[in-house]
Amino acid sequence: MSAVGEGDWVLLLVEGRERRKTYLFRARGKASYSTFAGAVRGSQLVGAAWGSRLELERGAAYVLRPTLYDMMMHVYPRRSQVVYPKDAGYMTSLAGLTPGMRVLEAGAGSGFLTIWIAAHVCPGGSVFTYEVRDDMIEIASANVKAAGLEGCVKVKKGDVKAGVEERDLDAAFLDMPDPWEALPSVGRALRPAAPVVVFVPTVNQVIKLLEAVSRLGGFAVQEVSEVVKREWEARAEALRPSVRMIGHTGMIVLLRSLTS
Repeated sequence: MSAVGEGDWVLLLVEGRERRKTYLFRARGKASYSTFAGAVRGSQLVGAAWGSRLELERGAAYVLRPTLYDMMMHVYPRRSQVVYPKDAGYMTSLAGLTPGMRVLEAGAGSGFLTIWIAAHVCPGGSVFTYEVRDDMIEIASANVKAAGLEGCVKVKKGDVKAGVEERDLDAAFLDMPDPWEALPSVGRALRPAAPVVVFVPTVNQVIKLLEAVSRLGGFAVQEVSEVVKREWEARAEALRPSVRMIGHTGMIVLLRSLTS
């Protein structure tokens, strides 16, 4: 559709003299929406062309389609700490995900990393995500469905430390407190040389993981890293870093499965 319909999700990018902010909501013809630059009437939005500009009392607003990123960051519910896009984007790149791949994930949590993985391997691929908590299974399943990816994601109740049913998988993602405990069962589920991307919040966990790899064998350590994001204030007359930034959120470890 080329125009906003009743009930469509809309991302409103509002610009003022020295400020820029986004608002995300469903367009309702009889509603009114407040922004720092002035109110927007629902009747202005419903029927407006995507990408159009609305004049406001103290600025302007651009009518945009929300992306999957926008929906995940501002709409989809979460009941646990999630893997944020700055980390998820790098993690999926490290794994070399492409359509058609079969991928293991543990655990599902609120399903945010699950969605990023599925967005890369679908259509044609599959994501098998293991989760031990019923409440997390419920919310992860709901978020995956909201993203339109339920057809290639199987949310399973289970602990990968106890075993993985699938075999010959192309990659694995471990977002769990003790990933070193899952190495034997994960190793049996993977194809040789498959990437295993581990996300843990502390350096202490990385040390335990590296010690386990050295003790157990079956994997090679390719990389240990973290991703730091710093935004800039987007003003041509005074371009400078923002006073706020997203610093440490977690450590990323890339392992590769071995034949022996």
